[in-house]
Amino acid sequence: MTVVDQICSPPELPQYLKNIHELKPIQGIPSDEEMIEIHDVIRMAQKVVEAPGVGDPVLLYQLTEHLFNAQMVRYRSNYLSAVFPEDNTYTPPTLPAHISVSLEPIAGTPSDGEIMKVQEALRSYQQFSSVASMFDPHVNMELSQHLFDLQIAKYTQKVRQNQIKSTPGEAPSWSSTKVVEQTAGSTPDLKTTTNNPGSGANSSVSDQSARLVPNVDVQNALEQSNRLAEQANQLIERSNQIAERSNQIAERSNQLAERSDQSFEHSNKLAERFNELFERLNQHSEQSNQHHERANHLVEKLPKSVEKLGDALKVINKVLVRIQHAIVRSHRGNTIDALGCLVNEEGKTALFSKLKRQNILDRTSQSGNRANCRLQVVIEGGWEECFIPDNWLGELVRFFGIGKGICENESSGKLKAGKSDEARNKLCDYLSSALG
Repeated sequence: MTVVDQICSPPELPQYLKNIHELKPIQGIPSDEEMIEIHDVIRMAQKVVEAPGVGDPVLLYQLTEHLFNAQMVRYRSNYLSAVFPEDNTYTPPTLPAHISVSLEPIAGTPSDGEIMKVQEALRSYQQFSSVASMFDPHVNMELSQHLFDLQIAKYTQKVRQNQIKSTPGEAPSWSSTKVVEQTAGSTPDLKTTTNNPGSGANSSVSDQSARLVPNVDVQNALEQSNRLAEQANQLIERSNQIAERSNQIAERSNQLAERSDQSFEHSNKLAERFNELFERLNQHSEQSNQHHERANHLVEKLPKSVEKLGDALKVINKVLVRIQHAIVRSHRGNTIDALGCLVNEEGKTALFSKLKRQNILDRTSQSGNRANCRLQVVIEGGWEECFIPDNWLGELVRFFGIGKGICENESSGKLKAGKSDEARNKLCDYLSSALG
């Protein structure tokens, strides 16, 4: 697929982000205005990502992936036409006077120091994003693209050097070329993560691309595989042209006997060049396979990241339960009926629990004034009484998540033998801490 035919599709946006810009699919090379719109939407999404009920980390990830794809198309349109990447020159945008970092054009592969200097310039400039008179979205977009181009150039050169050192080139057959094309065509199904998604889009996106976070490296590997496959096809076409040229020279040498020696020498040079091109093709093929293996390895790590996210959400849920209890506790004039307002970690109240969809507290209040059913709870500094029979204790401690060690299992509302008093004490302490 050529750059002109490629389509970059954005994720579905909520209304508050559509009010900033309503992103549309981009066919071919993205314009400056389209790139600026993506950066603007990402900045707004980052501002609200931590807001409960509004922020969406998954949407932010999808937006940075969309930015990465758009930046990759611009990179490919500007630099992939060169047979030798070391001949490329990367020119930075002109920075305003209030940015102290000075950037110069970079010829060939950038050094670590040059990339770090561009990262510093991007961080410094994005500090003024809230000051309209000192922040130009177009400069921010160009600086982000410049950092992206340098990182891709650095990464590509490093992979090529490692491959040349570790594996001698072998002339590939046509069948090996077909394997490369199939690999490049099959990998887009792996869309779980990206590498360096939109380096420099905002301060956090810039830091993410600078560190090359592992759990977003898959998309970079896929794009690199596609790029290498395209270069391989270009090299094959050029090799065919050279072969045709060699045949023409051979025919001319037969016709011109007096120039046979010169034609023979020229043919040898072309053959050497032909072999060099095939060696590079073999190296690109092996690089593509390595990137595919790395993508699979990163996909295997994804479940661990999801598990960590689940643990964090559990902690947040417990904090929200405590906040709800504090809100109920702050109400003046609470009585024993306030027990029915307390939520558990599932966000349910005792009035709407799974206990046959019946009001626990109303059921328990029917037990009468039997001493063994009495449960004292501290409410606003004073003791209040309610009456809960033993057969409901197990359901209540399970409902509030305090039944560990006294219930037969976590999902059971049945107490272990001899645990009624302990369950009553635990329930008293829990409810008193919530309302006292």
